[in-house]
Amino acid sequence: MAERRIGRKTRAARQGYALVTVTARDANGFVHHYDEIETPIGSLHEAVAVMQLHSTGTEAAHRESGTA
Repeated sequence: MAERRIGRKTRAARQGYALVTVTARDANGFVHHYDEIETPIGSLHEAVAVMQLHSTGTEAAHRESGTA
């Protein structure tokens, strides 16, 4: 296994899956780290699509272009 920069061992996801690590910063500046998750690629795509649909950046872009 390869060594990560922070010293943990990396592992490969199974066929059709992805290893995902999520880090989020909330409105108060707190950072939330979630453990590595092995998830189906389709679930990853759906989750990212939902986050993009609900993002304030996407809403602002739609308001500017007049498509909302």
